[in-house]
Amino acid sequence: MTVDPLVRLSEELAALDRAYSPGHHGLWSAGRRSDLLDTAIVALFEGAEPPLGAALAALGGYGRRQQLPRSDVDLLVLHDDGPSAELAAFVDRLLYPLWDAGLEVGQAVRTPAECAAIVPERLDAATAMLDLRYLAGDERLAAEAAAGVHVVVAADPDGFAARLREGAEVRSDRYGSTAHLLEPELKEGAGALRDIQTVRWLELVNHEGVPLRDRERATLEDAEEFLTRVRSALHLEAGRRTDRLVLEHQPAIARAMGFIDEPRLIAEDGLMRAVFEHARQVSRIMADAFARREAGGTDTVGAPGEPILGPGGVLDALARTAGAGAVVSPELLDRIEAVDVPDPVAWDPEVRDAFLRLLRAGEPAARALDTLDRLGLLARFLPAWAAVRCRPQRDPYHRYTVDTHLTAALSGMSSMLAAPDPDDPVERDAVEETTDPDALRLGALLHDIGKTGEGGHVAIGTRIADEMLASMGLPEVTRELASFMVAHHLLLPDTATRRDLTDEDLILSVAATIATPERLGALYLLAKADAAATGPAAWTPWRRALVRELATKVRRVFDRGDMGAELAEQLTDRIGRLRDLLDGEPDDEVERFVLRMPRGYFLSVEPTRAARDYGTIAPDIGRHDVRTAAADGSRPGTYELLVVAADRPGLLSWIAGALSVAGLSIRSAQVFTTIDGAAVDLFEVEGVFEPEVGERRWREFRRVLRGAIEGAISLDRRVEDKRRHYPPPDRGIPVTIAVDNEASDFSTVIEVGAPDRLALLYDITSALADLRLDVYVAKVVTYTGRVIDAFYVRDALGGKVTDPAQVAEIGAAVRARLLR
Repeated sequence: MTVDPLVRLSEELAALDRAYSPGHHGLWSAGRRSDLLDTAIVALFEGAEPPLGAALAALGGYGRRQQLPRSDVDLLVLHDDGPSAELAAFVDRLLYPLWDAGLEVGQAVRTPAECAAIVPERLDAATAMLDLRYLAGDERLAAEAAAGVHVVVAADPDGFAARLREGAEVRSDRYGSTAHLLEPELKEGAGALRDIQTVRWLELVNHEGVPLRDRERATLEDAEEFLTRVRSALHLEAGRRTDRLVLEHQPAIARAMGFIDEPRLIAEDGLMRAVFEHARQVSRIMADAFARREAGGTDTVGAPGEPILGPGGVLDALARTAGAGAVVSPELLDRIEAVDVPDPVAWDPEVRDAFLRLLRAGEPAARALDTLDRLGLLARFLPAWAAVRCRPQRDPYHRYTVDTHLTAALSGMSSMLAAPDPDDPVERDAVEETTDPDALRLGALLHDIGKTGEGGHVAIGTRIADEMLASMGLPEVTRELASFMVAHHLLLPDTATRRDLTDEDLILSVAATIATPERLGALYLLAKADAAATGPAAWTPWRRALVRELATKVRRVFDRGDMGAELAEQLTDRIGRLRDLLDGEPDDEVERFVLRMPRGYFLSVEPTRAARDYGTIAPDIGRHDVRTAAADGSRPGTYELLVVAADRPGLLSWIAGALSVAGLSIRSAQVFTTIDGAAVDLFEVEGVFEPEVGERRWREFRRVLRGAIEGAISLDRRVEDKRRHYPPPDRGIPVTIAVDNEASDFSTVIEVGAPDRLALLYDITSALADLRLDVYVAKVVTYTGRVIDAFYVRDALGGKVTDPAQVAEIGAAVRARLLR
């Protein structure tokens, strides 16, 4: 009994699928599958009673003998006459059994002339027929069709090459890059199997003497073999034809292909790194092939055959090529490969200067670095590059592998330095103030170098960058700025999107960390370059506006002199001394204290006093808690007083009133608010009637203050009673009130000058409390007979007082209180 060829084919393909291992050579397996199909289809052709003048050919992947488990079977029925009922019946007898057998069949019925005629109209049909392979029937027809297609292609090689490039660009736009997407397309994506064939089709029309290098052909073969294995494994894993390597299939395919979890690279990331490496090489070779064809293969660097001397010569050749915007020719690549480049390279002035010149080439610098990586040399210059090369980034924002992200950030930084955006004043100012553009390029290139799978990438990256920058022998100022950029590249975007930008202390803290306007500009440019190299979700209008607002506010802090390199250094020094003084306290509690307190507190209060006050301030404060601590003041008869309570409108007036009732006169005051809403008020006081203040009077002060907070005591009456026993103010000293909305980005500043008198601070702050203004910072200084007080206030919504009528009301209310 004769066995149906399609039944036998089904059994043999099933057996091949069961026996298939991704460890086998992918092209061998695809070829074996094609052979099985050939046998069955030829038998079916012959049994279907073909008419005279008919032939059958395989097209596309099947034509190349690269049939994968679930791929289409592309067939071409050739005939030498017009359509006929006999031909149509034959085609049905040929195709229906294949469809019934479950095969996905793509088919066309054409004469050789029709094959040639369709070439200019449809690129997909033209390229499929370039891989035409005769199967059965009239062999003359197959040869005639193949020859006709090649003649048409050869008649317009430039046009065909342009169509190939356009087709590759369309595929790239539609399917994305197989070289970096976390779920890449293995057939149609940029750098995938279709691009490998594109390079080969391009060679068919290459009459310009720009052939591929032997090494490039070998690289394409390796990529084709590996990607074919992965695609075959995907078809079998999914049980259907699919070419998108989605996340859910990656672990199983990685295990099947022999990848294992490593200390800093899980198995599926190992698989994806290999996919990315091969796809990247394919993309590079295809781009070079098109560029060489258009450039005619000329080499702009040195005379042909002129040797390149040492690592510095390699970088110099690439720097000159990048600077000229030239194509890296095969001849130049051969000359570079002939150089003995040590591993690792020892940086000397020649290497360093050539590397910096390469980076200065702008966007072509990224392509030059890519060329070095393609030749396996970049990690010899930058050993840390090996750990980030083709490393996937599994988050919803990053569209590139780590290394591609870094070179893209370098390109973005170079573009801004060369031509800042005229619509972005922050960017424009940053570029104008840049004195060391080399540092900015290096910072962009290295900012994520710590993404090695070992842990927090910022700390790791800072250490790696410090080592790399030191090995290059760069000037200290360049090293410091580039390292600072790596260490703080997330400062602006993270702060802008996660913190309250109406918090003045936050802005001072950021300014203290940055210290100089040039550093601020460097971080802003890096934030933009980093976001652009990440993906659209990283630089939305919302995020852009927040980062720009933060940078603008920090810039104004520098412009006003509120923070600068000297103050930042002083702040760092004071906090460091405080930590030393609190050495016996739990580290986490000390750190919490440092983070809670306003920066202005540390700049105003000596570390010894801050350490003394730590025990009073550090514990959490309850709603009705009042804590005080008193010590001898700077002058005989004066006392330093600390008051800690939950902040609320009117608190400062209650404290001032309670001090007056207790017979204490305020010589100076500083008021701070912690980030969690505790008021920390520092006073220098002295006794009004009795110079020595004993525990009885401190106890009286605390009793009155608690009563005022709880609403049980009327301070107005008690203060007036006490004031009758105090000398009246000097009426010759004028009362001045100034309301300033320019001095602070966050608060309205009210400055009051007045003759000294008992409870003066109580009067002023009571008037402010009646206007529902909250005092965030206060500075009170008493001179001989005259007081000058400054209050940073915000309205009930936490904003500045900007309405002219309200501003006028402030002045009138305070003046009326002081003159009554």
